[in-house]
Amino acid sequence: MYQHHVNAEAVPAQPLELPGVSIRVLWNDPATGAMTVITQMAPGSVIPRHSHTHADETVFVLEGDFIEDGRSHGPGTYFVGKKQTPHGPHATKGGCRVLTQFSATLDFVGAD
Repeated sequence: MYQHHVNAEAVPAQPLELPGVSIRVLWNDPATGAMTVITQMAPGSVIPRHSHTHADETVFVLEGDFIEDGRSHGPGTYFVGKKQTPHGPHATKGGCRVLTQFSATLDFVGAD
């Protein structure tokens, strides 16, 4: 039996400090800081190039166009990034939703 279940649509979206970007936290492990979120990006929004100090990250495109480092990817695309590895910028022309998992406590370290 699963220890946790949630309907993503029942979780309120939390706007981030990035215009047009919000997340719905589906799961957060208080022991490790690991978390799973649905990231919603409005048309034209951008998440700047960055890395994470402790967390490996996976991204699965659910819908829309997810642009990673200038290349557009559609639904079904899966990404894996190890901690301390710069990635992005992430962008979208028409908007997108992605399922994002972090393996440890999340931070956002800007990268040039």
